[in-house]
Amino acid sequence: MNLPFEIVMDLLGLSISAFIGRFAFSGYSSIGSPTLLRLTFAFCAIAVGFAILLGSLFAGSEQYYRLMLTVGLGFQAIGYFFIAFSHSLKSFDFVRRPKGYHMSFFFAPLVTAFIIPGNSIEHLIRSISFILLVYVSIETMASYMQTRKTSTLLLGSGLGLLATSELMAWYNFIFPGSIFYYIAISIKVAGFAMIFIPFSRFGMKSGLGRVNPQVGSGI
Repeated sequence: MNLPFEIVMDLLGLSISAFIGRFAFSGYSSIGSPTLLRLTFAFCAIAVGFAILLGSLFAGSEQYYRLMLTVGLGFQAIGYFFIAFSHSLKSFDFVRRPKGYHMSFFFAPLVTAFIIPGNSIEHLIRSISFILLVYVSIETMASYMQTRKTSTLLLGSGLGLLATSELMAWYNFIFPGSIFYYIAISIKVAGFAMIFIPFSRFGMKSGLGRVNPQVGSGI
């Protein structure tokens, strides 16, 4: 385990997700958008997850390390759930969906857990995170095809990178200690950095207390 690399990556992830949560909360304080409130909860949970993952690197034993790792990933999965749930409530008026479409992503992780081999709780959490991220990234890119907004493209691409990072992390179950683990961490941080760009742009333009209401419109 490359401890310095993991520390740096987790610190970057913690900082970026905390800032996104801060911008989202500022936007909610200004315009009272329920979407921004859900995004605040989402990225705060993700930031807490990164903090726990960072703490797991200094756990005294393998048992505590695995426990903290699972809890940290669990908090991040909760964050992804809030993002996906917010998207399912928002819906797109310009795209017709089959009846029950938005409920499908709730059941997909459970199906995935039985299809993908392995009974690790950590594995199950990553499976749930992957399905949620694939769902919301596809929806966000569908929104981009309609609006052609650069901010929506960045959000969709960032979410797609997060889904890819979870996919890469799965390979670590097959090849423990391989380079896939470090690739997954790098892609994950890159994904959050891409999501941060539209939030920071609108936030800096309007000020922390007056975030443009367009922030989060693609999610």
